[in-house]
Amino acid sequence: MENKGKLCSITLASAFLVFVFLILTSAATSAAQVTKIGTGYDPAIYGNEVVWTNGVVIQLYNLTDGTDVKVSSSGASSPDIYGDKLVWHDESSGAPRLAVYDIPTATKSYITQDVDQYSKPAIYGDRIVWSANDSVYLRNISTSTQTKIGNGSNPDIYDAKVVYYSYSEDPDVDVAIRMYDIDTNEKTTVNSYGDPNIPHIWGAKVIWSDVYNHQGYIAMYDTSTNETTEVTHPLDIDPDGNEYGASTGTHIAIQNDKIVYNKVVDDYEGKPGVYIYNITTGQSTLVYGYLEDVYTTPEVYDNTVVWGTDKNYVDGAESNYIYLYNFSEQTENLTAISQ
Repeated sequence: MENKGKLCSITLASAFLVFVFLILTSAATSAAQVTKIGTGYDPAIYGNEVVWTNGVVIQLYNLTDGTDVKVSSSGASSPDIYGDKLVWHDESSGAPRLAVYDIPTATKSYITQDVDQYSKPAIYGDRIVWSANDSVYLRNISTSTQTKIGNGSNPDIYDAKVVYYSYSEDPDVDVAIRMYDIDTNEKTTVNSYGDPNIPHIWGAKVIWSDVYNHQGYIAMYDTSTNETTEVTHPLDIDPDGNEYGASTGTHIAIQNDKIVYNKVVDDYEGKPGVYIYNITTGQSTLVYGYLEDVYTTPEVYDNTVVWGTDKNYVDGAESNYIYLYNFSEQTENLTAISQ
């Protein structure tokens, strides 16, 4: 009986060591896949520059040489970057405003008119868009001209096109994704099905989250073909009778032929984590896995994905690290999932 007890103890100890080994192996694999480049929230990327907020500063990290520039700005949030310009929501003066920062000269200016506490800027070239009090505004940095272009919120911009969410512009629908042409001043409704929100645009592609059920799913509209595609699954029933889908709409982004998003539920559609969707192939790929109900904020530029934890869902259990993944260098670690 004593030998059996010793044998049982040895077996349990061996099992524990194997378990620890598997955890360490998994951690090592994850470490090989991603790089931690800082702490904070709201990362954005353009070219070789990544920007995010960290308390009272804006962090600007160069992927080429690893330099890290800190821009003092208490109350900063929602940064965006294009070329050598940064923009973000700023409340360092006690009142909401938008900061515009020129990287080469390290000079800062502010937009104070028509800004509220929810204004989140997006930039493309020398144009910035944002919303305030259910109105959408466009500002040209070069000419310092500012115009109200629509009624709505959550705008995004690509070249001469602005997309935004609206519940009051189109009299024929309750809610819609609208598109404004800067050159012609024309507005069109891109989508009015479901509960579309947080639209983004790149080239001829417009994406949005339909949040009618749970955390929503991603849909895409091609302005050149007038076709709409479901990028991820809406709410559905799997072969075993369980609900799946509608778990991918909390944070989405698009650049060239890639869409990145966060999935928060382990279901028939896939594991939770950070995903990238290839528009050309129609496949989603798990970049980095998480436990359920971990909300992240992925952004993409060319072959690089960056993300952090979504501060709107932080409960104190998750870290606030900023991560980076270059999938062109580590494609063997990724598993494609056909939609």
